[in-house]
Amino acid sequence: MTCTNLLAIESIAIKGRGVVTTKAIAANTVLEIAPVASFPSTERKIIDTTQIAKYYFVQPEAYQCNHEVDGYFVFGLASLCNHDSTPNSKVEWVTDEIGLWSHLTSIKDIASGEEVTLYYTNIDEYDFS
Repeated sequence: MTCTNLLAIESIAIKGRGVVTTKAIAANTVLEIAPVASFPSTERKIIDTTQIAKYYFVQPEAYQCNHEVDGYFVFGLASLCNHDSTPNSKVEWVTDEIGLWSHLTSIKDIASGEEVTLYYTNIDEYDFS
């Protein structure tokens, strides 16, 4: 179950926009469930030249073995979560009879108004200049 009233988008100092909680969240809470569209690794090279490159995901297990992996667009707020080396949330990938879904899940308690952060698997591919 997803509770969309748990999250909001706000301006985050230095980072731009980001996702914050609207109330205190316990660890292991599913914050959002969103549909996912995948695309092959061959198309990542094309997408990496566009403005939408910063919004796709790669699955950590596959990326650690080989950087030539498929990409995933999450049609939810997880795409707007900023990176943190010690994140308070993670994306879990769930497949059912309808397709692939992302579950944005807290991995520790999150205070009301706190930013929801993720560890970017492919952080080495980002240009922060």
